[in-house]
Amino acid sequence: MTDNDLRTLLRDAADEVTVPRLATEELHLRTRSVRRRRRASWIAGAAALAMAGAVGAYALNGGIGSDELPIATAEADPRGWAVAEGDQVHFGDGSVVTYGARVEDLRYTSVGMLARSTGDNSRLSLITAEGVRPLNVGVVSDRLIGTDVDSPYISWTLENGDGWLVRVVDLRTDEKVADVPISGKYTWAGWRTPPVAVDGEHAYVALDDRTLDVEWRTGDVTTSKGLGGSYTTDVINGRAVTQSANHSTQWVVDVSTGEVLLTVRGADLPDPQFWLKLSSDGNHALALPYSMCDDNNNCKYDTSTTPLYDVDLETRTDVALTGLLGWAPEGQLIRTTGTRVEICNEVGQDCAEAPFTLKTPAGRISGTSYGS
Repeated sequence: MTDNDLRTLLRDAADEVTVPRLATEELHLRTRSVRRRRRASWIAGAAALAMAGAVGAYALNGGIGSDELPIATAEADPRGWAVAEGDQVHFGDGSVVTYGARVEDLRYTSVGMLARSTGDNSRLSLITAEGVRPLNVGVVSDRLIGTDVDSPYISWTLENGDGWLVRVVDLRTDEKVADVPISGKYTWAGWRTPPVAVDGEHAYVALDDRTLDVEWRTGDVTTSKGLGGSYTTDVINGRAVTQSANHSTQWVVDVSTGEVLLTVRGADLPDPQFWLKLSSDGNHALALPYSMCDDNNNCKYDTSTTPLYDVDLETRTDVALTGLLGWAPEGQLIRTTGTRVEICNEVGQDCAEAPFTLKTPAGRISGTSYGS
């Protein structure tokens, strides 16, 4: 069978696939939002992937400088979002995984949930449908690691003489795929080396006076037009949050052009002290006020609601603020109230209770960074 024959077979078979209509309650847990992508890496049509699984699994693995585009060997864990309760990780489908140490961080990748334990932060593992796999990637304690929900690659920085190395590792193999040297002063934060955000084949490194845009596959290093220095943020679909010098105003910006997509002023909020957090698809932003939380993760806020914005439409919806908030991979809002966990739609409404019961309040929610 030739390549043309195979493409024809896949196309014809995909045309015959019947897509069932999901029940309303299923949409809270399973609907995938339309994601605005500025790159095509490791993305393929769902029907073609399904047929490819029937014909035979395969993956294209591009090396450094390769013209081939890498395709992830699997979607993110089919169980989707999760909350951590001590060393237990409860997934949105009701399944539970014992991590073996108190979970400090839960990050989405295209090949599973990246988890990190407390203590010296040196234990890094990948949670998939097959269980917990400790990663053999060297010492990563006291470093902020960059991840991307659509990517199997993670990144962090290391000391390199008078400068730094931006290291990129493939979670499918635990192997290093890039070390890109950069230079610049870093003193503004408490991590051992500069923090990193990952968006596709771009790693963003926050130095004192600027944020570098590192195209790790080619080794090109430029200065982001949308981000200044001395501030770290996730970069999602080419979007990120930046702020004014006195923190009173924050913006969602396009990191390649510097265009301001959304402006949020503390003076317009119930609590003028806030963090603006992007959703996992970059389409919404949550103005989360500062809170005081005890050892049992019972958080107290000075307001009962907080604004959630549609970045493209610039519309605002007030959502109930009862505990921890996070994001599902497709952009839905996760919310806790004591031991209760809910999954809501993209604007924090029409919430459905999670299919599990916690004994103590959740310690961590996937889809939000805790700075470890």
